[in-house]
Amino acid sequence: MEILLCISGIIALLLFFYLLNTARKKTRTPSVRKKEYTPVYISIADKPDSIMQGMDKFVKEIQKTETAGDKWRWIPLMIFFAGVGLMAIDGLLLLLGYTSFVFISGGVVLWIAALVMALSLRKSDSNDFSPRYKGTKEILYTLRDDLKPDSTFLGHLDLTGAMLKTKVAHEAKDSQNRTTQYFRDEWLALKAKLYDGNILRVSAIQRTKQRQPYWKRSRVSGKMKQKPAKLKGIEQQLKVRIAVNPEVYKIVPNREFRQGVNVSKYTIAQLNTEGGIIDLVASSPFEEVEPEQILSLLHSAYSLLQRKAA
Repeated sequence: MEILLCISGIIALLLFFYLLNTARKKTRTPSVRKKEYTPVYISIADKPDSIMQGMDKFVKEIQKTETAGDKWRWIPLMIFFAGVGLMAIDGLLLLLGYTSFVFISGGVVLWIAALVMALSLRKSDSNDFSPRYKGTKEILYTLRDDLKPDSTFLGHLDLTGAMLKTKVAHEAKDSQNRTTQYFRDEWLALKAKLYDGNILRVSAIQRTKQRQPYWKRSRVSGKMKQKPAKLKGIEQQLKVRIAVNPEVYKIVPNREFRQGVNVSKYTIAQLNTEGGIIDLVASSPFEEVEPEQILSLLHSAYSLLQRKAA
């Protein structure tokens, strides 16, 4: 009987602190671990103002859902104490010489209800949006005046995660039979017909290299131990393709914008200007690249164009 009471007390204490933690407003504290963001996927096929308004509306809906859940955060804890009160009635009856488990059963039911409600409230909690979400809005806002009248942006914004299984480009094994996965995350793709007749395509890609967990025998104990996954590197890539309007521009290479040159955080890795099309691939070793850096590279790419005489 004493063991049962001890176990019940521990369960009650754990449930109390869990419900208390749920009741408190979630605060996000800085952490050395990689921050998690709200997963978002947006298919882009509309005018820039409509896209940006839709993005703002989505953020407000997420915040509204979380705020609605905040109003009910203390309810599970109140239900918990109501269950404690019911159990106390059976405790009092036991002291008076009556054996009853009716109120204890009712208290357990209330505790289960409180736990289910707390779990549901925690699901309404959301992480912050990735800086890339706001950054994409800045890119759309900046490029909107360059669009051909009544035309739209086409593409997608994929912030569901850079290291999903569906984004594994390929795998390789080293001499020790350890597997390394190479992820390719095209988180932003845009296509637009511009006011000057050019067609612009932009693709922002994050490439991640990670060695998977593996088993290794310890040299000291001789036992097999599992080594955790290890991040081996991150690279940002920006692919730009400009189909030049031959009636307005001609492509004139220059020394300021060529292969190997640094533009903001990017280094131009490949550049091809044949066939009236500018094809370039720029890479960056930084884990994040701000929208200003992307726009700066696009602006610099236009230095290859020379307007024809009227």
